[in-house]
Amino acid sequence: MTHSHLFLHVLVRWLDFIALVAFLGGLGYRYFVLRPVCRARSVSHSGPSERIWMATMLTVLAATSLTDLLFRTAMMSGRPVPELFSVLPTVIINTHFGGVWVWRFGLILLLCGIIFLEGRRGLSSTVLRYLSLGAGVLLGLTTSLSGHAADQGNWSWTVLGDWIHVTAISGWVGGLFALQIHLARFLPRIPSGERRTFLTAAIRAFSTVAMTCVGGLFLSGVYNTWVHVHSPSLLVGTEYGKILILKWVLLGPMIFIGGVSRFYILPRLEKKEGVTSSSFPVRWIRLIVEAVWKRPDDSKLEGLFFRLITIEAVLGLAVLGCSAWITQLPPPHETSLGLERGHGQHAM
Repeated sequence: MTHSHLFLHVLVRWLDFIALVAFLGGLGYRYFVLRPVCRARSVSHSGPSERIWMATMLTVLAATSLTDLLFRTAMMSGRPVPELFSVLPTVIINTHFGGVWVWRFGLILLLCGIIFLEGRRGLSSTVLRYLSLGAGVLLGLTTSLSGHAADQGNWSWTVLGDWIHVTAISGWVGGLFALQIHLARFLPRIPSGERRTFLTAAIRAFSTVAMTCVGGLFLSGVYNTWVHVHSPSLLVGTEYGKILILKWVLLGPMIFIGGVSRFYILPRLEKKEGVTSSSFPVRWIRLIVEAVWKRPDDSKLEGLFFRLITIEAVLGLAVLGCSAWITQLPPPHETSLGLERGHGQHAM
């Protein structure tokens, strides 16, 4: 693959990851944050904005999946673009990637149908909720099944680790996208006297989801690193390892910013500052925040929260960019054995 094609494939994979993460994170936000908080406070959450956002992400995902299919077909066949369509049926029918791609595209169509049906009356919302969650989780699995380990028939813990990694980063980073794009515009619908309480409940619900996802991301990331990088020299001496280091470096400030929301902004919104102040990390978070912002007024906490998650979401985009680049590089342990590959063994 030429450098220009490699760059384009990385770009397509990045957009694919963004769309997938935004969609899956949007599902998590909808069913584990927005709707439970609205239901507990008797606030209507109905409206087309959620469905429009989800449908847009699925449309982008369909486009990037088709483009990725063309790139992979060109890599496998070695033919120029004008001749790809003659070999596409062979790739789709006779290769592992083609079979996974068919399932992936079918799940995208199914999820589009579910979004359409959600706007209809007389249908069970519970059935549609479980169906969309199940299809979304399987959609994430297709990303892991498209990795090199599964391509080679290696149905080891690596695929499961990739799946956990994809799900965890989607719940966290995709949830941040949903908070910034949807919640910031949904809050004005809440009566002014209940707005602070609603925001507090939403932050607490999302931070619980995010902390769970960070735990899964850490465990699966450590396992993936152990599988693909067998020594410190391979970590610092290969392009794959350097991008992996950059990815983990970017995750550091994201975790810190999440800690600020959970352990500084949330207690102040709840008027429970003394509950967690004895914790050593919390004391340091408080010192750093108040050194930078000079203890913001209570009226400015909402704006501070949304500024912080904007920064966190931008860092998340950079993390997904690192993940997209890694998928196009041979893992260091394979390079050290002289087994060059066209792409990495894990999805993100």
